[in-house]
Amino acid sequence: MKFRRKYRSINKRIIRKRNNYFVKVVIIMIIIGFVFIILGINARRNVTPLYSYEVKKEANYEVLLKPNNFYTTETLPAGSYYASKSIKSFNINYKYNLKSYEPKDMDYRYTITANLIGKANTSDNLNKEVWSRSFDLNSGNKKNIKDTEEFSINEYINIDYEYYNNLARSYEKAYEIKIDTTLKIYLNVYIDLKIPNLQQIEDSIELDIPINNTITEVKENFENINYNNVYPENKTFGAKEIIFYIIGILFILGGITILIWYIVKNKKERSPEDIYEDNINKILNFYRGIIVTVSNKPDVSNLEVMNITILDDLIDVAEQCKRNIIHYKELGKSKSNLYVIIDKYVYIYIVTTNELK
Repeated sequence: MKFRRKYRSINKRIIRKRNNYFVKVVIIMIIIGFVFIILGINARRNVTPLYSYEVKKEANYEVLLKPNNFYTTETLPAGSYYASKSIKSFNINYKYNLKSYEPKDMDYRYTITANLIGKANTSDNLNKEVWSRSFDLNSGNKKNIKDTEEFSINEYINIDYEYYNNLARSYEKAYEIKIDTTLKIYLNVYIDLKIPNLQQIEDSIELDIPINNTITEVKENFENINYNNVYPENKTFGAKEIIFYIIGILFILGGITILIWYIVKNKKERSPEDIYEDNINKILNFYRGIIVTVSNKPDVSNLEVMNITILDDLIDVAEQCKRNIIHYKELGKSKSNLYVIIDKYVYIYIVTTNELK
């Protein structure tokens, strides 16, 4: 075992040293190529924005309760948990304010929509959507503003929680499955900056309300403040970008070409005789402590021959039985036989022009 470990370790070092130069060249060239491509990407990104703006969002709400003997008020404030069966509806106030850093003509419109989504556990214990239904709650109005830096939306909507809860429970009863249902309520804002070849800006404020028979809450799924830049949708490449891309691609292709050339060159230069010489020399060098080379071919006619196909197995046999390996090279051939003789058995491994096993 110690000879086999030594063989593998030294063999790896020899291969690593022989290929080190070409590997370094290829890696450096490919890295340089990717650096230039990244520079090209950055050059494309470093474009002056056409428009910059800041958005502030709010979604305030209160909970309207059903008639009951437990609460002293008809409404509950935001930011808490609520008994689902006590809720009649939610009053929601959406506030959306856009402030730009330069005056601009623009059109904008907004809508309020809801999406009821039901999920159920599947056979692989995953929670997957099995039902959804959309609702248009407010189609809004299209508005135009001229040469201004700011506009605001202040819109109220009442969400009939009891209606959506009853709808979800009816679905469960009709199909006899248990679903986890969420009502997603959106204020959708669409802004047209009237810039040629620029798509309209789409933004939203999202509130998520679980629909169930226990307790529920209102979850905010939006950022309160956003800073945004609008860039030109220019699909053409500038001269600097093209130069960076070309240099990067040339370096990468050059590195790959050198690597392929080196592999092909090594294969062509290594004749079958070279492979045999490398194989036998490695074995003789790394296992010299247990190998004896002879000039006469051992007579094994009276022994039972055991052909070994893996060199490591022959080494194991020699080490375990504390025997030497007898090496004999056949005259005029790129072939050597390695023998381990134990009692009436002879174990033979043949070294040829094939790669070592």
